[in-house]
Amino acid sequence: MTDAIGIIGLGRVGIPAARAYIKNGYTIYGYARRKEVVNEFKEMGGIPYSSPLEVAMHCNTVIVMVLNDKQVIEVISGDSGLLKGIKPGSTIICMSTINRNNLQMVAAHCVEKNVGFVDCPFTGGPARVPTGSLTLIAAAPPELIEKVTPILNVIGNVVHVGNIPGLGQAVKHCNQLLVGATHAATMEVITLARKLNLDPALVCKIVGSGIAGSDYFRLLSDSVLTNKPSPGGLGQMCKDVSIVSNTLDEVKMLAYVAKAVAKYFMLAEDLGMQNREGADLIEVIEKVSEQSDNV
Repeated sequence: MTDAIGIIGLGRVGIPAARAYIKNGYTIYGYARRKEVVNEFKEMGGIPYSSPLEVAMHCNTVIVMVLNDKQVIEVISGDSGLLKGIKPGSTIICMSTINRNNLQMVAAHCVEKNVGFVDCPFTGGPARVPTGSLTLIAAAPPELIEKVTPILNVIGNVVHVGNIPGLGQAVKHCNQLLVGATHAATMEVITLARKLNLDPALVCKIVGSGIAGSDYFRLLSDSVLTNKPSPGGLGQMCKDVSIVSNTLDEVKMLAYVAKAVAKYFMLAEDLGMQNREGADLIEVIEKVSEQSDNV
């Protein structure tokens, strides 16, 4: 049982995480809604179940990697959620990025059931999972952090940001403000280069090698220019930028850059692009640019 882990959510990060744990000798139980990812999970040696409840019955540590607030609440506190099957003294590690109030609510539900809860969003993207180099932003009491660190170290490096669930989300929201701004700015750089009749690949190579270059700029611009898979999905980014906007409203902070960025992602949602690649935001920037040309 000590080498058994549950993973709820077998998406862009859940699948490579499951593969990494299996490679390191863990027995992995999993749950996902999409049949194609369940089949992939089975092929790599994972053991799927039809509900989070069933997964919880087979392991003492469960990692939650679902997309949004609604899904986190459902898979932890729902009728077929983890808390219906998990044993007292077990631990739930929530690696999803969600609003702090909902994170704190499910954490309180876990405390009521004598289940440890670690608020642990991450940054780094799917490509860093196989190398164990995600940055894991963990908030929980020190004894719980010590307990889960050997497990988490398989996929990343734990940074303990505080003892109270919600602090991990707070740090991640700061991170996503910069990620969202970089995401939108990358699209604007490429669009500007095209309008100036420059070679966008050359422009991005120069910008990416300069003082403002970053891993995310380089990965994302390469995704746009070479049609490679993006570091993340557009729906995920729309959700994260919306959460950042909510957090800014909560603290009554005027953030002109973040609010302007949010408009791009809101338009992407209005256009029904939630299931597209992150790089496809370029279509929104181009559409807005075309409108400005006609003003």
